[in-house]
Amino acid sequence: MRNTDFSPDLSLIPPGSRVLAAVSGGADSVCLLHLLKERGDVECLCAHFDHRLRPGSGADAEFVRRLCEEWGIEFVPGSGDVAAYAKEKGLSTETAARELRYEFLFRAAREHGADLIATAHSLNDNAETVLFRMARGTGLRGLTGIPKKRGMLVRPLLEVSRERIEAYLTERGIPHVEDETNALDDAARNYTRHHVLPELERVHGGALENIGRMTRTLAEDEEYLSTLAGDWLKTQPPGGISAQALLALPRPVSARALRLWLGGEVSAEHIDAVLALAAAGPSAALDLPGGRIFRRNDDIVRADPGRAPLPERHVEPGETISLPEAGLECECRLCAPGEEIRLAPDIFCFSCEEIYGTLSVTRRFEGDRFVPAGREGTRSVKRWMIDAKIPRGARESVPTVRDGRGILAVVGLGQAERARAREGKAFYKLIFRKPTEDMDR
Repeated sequence: MRNTDFSPDLSLIPPGSRVLAAVSGGADSVCLLHLLKERGDVECLCAHFDHRLRPGSGADAEFVRRLCEEWGIEFVPGSGDVAAYAKEKGLSTETAARELRYEFLFRAAREHGADLIATAHSLNDNAETVLFRMARGTGLRGLTGIPKKRGMLVRPLLEVSRERIEAYLTERGIPHVEDETNALDDAARNYTRHHVLPELERVHGGALENIGRMTRTLAEDEEYLSTLAGDWLKTQPPGGISAQALLALPRPVSARALRLWLGGEVSAEHIDAVLALAAAGPSAALDLPGGRIFRRNDDIVRADPGRAPLPERHVEPGETISLPEAGLECECRLCAPGEEIRLAPDIFCFSCEEIYGTLSVTRRFEGDRFVPAGREGTRSVKRWMIDAKIPRGARESVPTVRDGRGILAVVGLGQAERARAREGKAFYKLIFRKPTEDMDR
């Protein structure tokens, strides 16, 4: 591959940032760590996650630890039994590894007060991802590739080829380790890396850079269409959408509006089903996988609160997730020490230091117990809901906030004392609102 340009986008990391670099020990991540060390105007920490999938993984962790010691960088280790987790959850090894790795990274960032998490995805990784998605029949959003920034995550090397990264290390005599499994063709991604991309470069020199340029162009198109869809959703009635107005939209806009409204994993088949429901006439109903039920009453399509329980959705700082079953959305903000701690039935503030694992929003489960701050006696969430006169049919769609230790808050009922934000400490603010409400809260 002929790319010789070396242009990492370090503007993604503002001066004064405290950034956690995800480092495996391979060329890409060691290059990223060295670049951050050389910046001089950011505080860098190094996170290494041992997936425990091969005998040599412990040696990789030791290599990264020693490198950090030599460079004067704080080392944050973590590990997980990926194979056992994959078996328990019925996931592929790659998916299980990614879930555990990112859970560790976000937890480490919270525990160490990092503003950003930097990963070493390269131009090659982006091209491999796009080719994979094309083979699966992706749409425009999939063709935009890996985003440079998403919430706390930044990827400064996304426009730099692996060839140039390795040259950077060689020129400076910087060591790195190689995962021997990367040389095997047993994984589809490895086969793409070893054979498909090189063949593309052979028949069309510059293919790697051209794919990268394509993803940037298409990302602009996707952002524009998604903005149109989001603006249209703000014109719709709380908790529902007009069937006729939806059908009048161009398909690229209506599909994106439905993805935003439905939230979670939404397939093209789901989009088609809801559009068919909108066209079916009054009193039509639709069952989607996971127990999600939608009904059209007159012109309005709504989630059926009595039969569409909230699925679990993870929430990260800087993101807003849609909760269509509740007719709400949830925004998560990372607030600095000294910012106002404001609590309300639909606004919760949690100490970053006291969150275990990841924050998620889901429904209540049988046997859940909870005591809102300022009240006495642990009682079942069901009993609190009965006392609050929440209708039986609506209880499964009331958002419940959890971390790895259990319930933190229930919308409309209050927040638990555990993990409550304290003065002088960084905290997460979760704001629940109807999609049309003012965001300045």
